[in-house]
Amino acid sequence: MSVTLLLLTAFLLGVRHALDPDHLVAVSTLVAEERRIWPAARLGLWWGTGHLLPIGALGLPLVALRLHLPEAWEQGVDLGVGVLLLVLGFRTLWNLRRERVHFHLHEHDGQWHPHFHSHAHGAGHGHSHPSPRGRGRISFLIGVVHGLAGSGAAAVVAMSASSSLAAGVAYLLVFGFGTLAGMFFTTLCIAAPTLAAASRWEWAYPLVRAAAGLASMGVGVGMWLEILPQLL
Repeated sequence: MSVTLLLLTAFLLGVRHALDPDHLVAVSTLVAEERRIWPAARLGLWWGTGHLLPIGALGLPLVALRLHLPEAWEQGVDLGVGVLLLVLGFRTLWNLRRERVHFHLHEHDGQWHPHFHSHAHGAGHGHSHPSPRGRGRISFLIGVVHGLAGSGAAAVVAMSASSSLAAGVAYLLVFGFGTLAGMFFTTLCIAAPTLAAASRWEWAYPLVRAAAGLASMGVGVGMWLEILPQLL
């Protein structure tokens, strides 16, 4: 395989890696809280940067020394990812509950219209979320955890697909940048239609957040149900 084809494959696999369900639902819980498209898309960049950090810090030494992480390491980190998804999902649903978001009907000009309404204290619509900078930090930390979970497998693929140390290192780095790019464009694609719908139909905003929270918790539980039997 030529170097160009090898690196192109690494990039495309990195993009595909960003689309793993546990990655998407984790970032979606934060994206769903944004009301502007570019801050939402930047969360993907923060996640990708965090993901790239352990890929380089852990994956590169593995490739250089031709080492493999024990299976117990990957299973343990995956269990941690499952806990993280449960926490993120619960956090999203708890924020909705704290804001006392509820569904009710209003009559306008003889027609009934559904609305979601919040009685939270504060300015604006009563939403109380972390600042954009705070969401960026959370997204970065989520990426770090996901990177720890995937760095071992990525290093194995880099070693098996490459004929030299330099090619293996290049493969791993391009894979990491492909994952970063994939998550950025994925969050952009998620945020654009979601925010367009929420700006037109206000009731869609809490629905999207609730769906993201439930999806995060569901994937987290699924990961635990898949991994725990292997450890017992």
